[in-house]
Amino acid sequence: MHVEDSSSASAKFYTVLVILGIKQTLNGVYEITPDSGSAFFLRDEYLTCISKDRLLPVEGGLGGADSLFADESSLKPGMQGVFNEEESADILSAALVFSAERAAMTYLARAEHCRFMLKQKLLRKGIDKDSIEKSLDFLQRTGALDDVRFAGAWLRSRYIAHAEGRRKLEGELLKRGISKEDAKTALDEFFTDHSESDLCKRAYKKCLRVQKDPSKIYSSLQRLGFSSQQIKKVLGSC
Repeated sequence: MHVEDSSSASAKFYTVLVILGIKQTLNGVYEITPDSGSAFFLRDEYLTCISKDRLLPVEGGLGGADSLFADESSLKPGMQGVFNEEESADILSAALVFSAERAAMTYLARAEHCRFMLKQKLLRKGIDKDSIEKSLDFLQRTGALDDVRFAGAWLRSRYIAHAEGRRKLEGELLKRGISKEDAKTALDEFFTDHSESDLCKRAYKKCLRVQKDPSKIYSSLQRLGFSSQQIKKVLGSC
């Protein structure tokens, strides 16, 4: 029987996939041992055409002489642990998505990321776009990935060394792939704890160190994202 040969979970076309062993390692995560090639992992949530109840090893296991692509006369798709081409592709697709999830979690364990940033890093690793999107959808649903949380952390970090207004900060978040809605939520939360007027005063004092011309200071503060009303108020009070 002709099939596309592969010993890893990256193959996309199997005529018959036979599972020798399966072990749950985490909630919803399974280690799959085929009768040939390396074991691989998948999350059952990533399955689309078969249910997790079908994830069972073939009855009695297989002998060493048997192939992963078994003779259909002895093993038929639909039997326990034996899968047809469509089902096999679904299983292997779920394994690829879980691999993308694990790569994403490696980055998230180091620091907060926004979805756009994380997607770009995973693409550079050669992970296919579809697997990335499905894994990031899952991480967002579970809260491991949160653009509002990332934006809030970025704003707090930015605040340490920069004095910028809402308009400038919003533009910086949008450039980092944060949606307008998520940026607004994060900015609303940020400015609940930080006065934009105080930030404008802080920026004004920095400008005074290098510039004394009021018109040029005004232009600098505008570029930093402060409104005309805020700037005029600060210039009038200082």
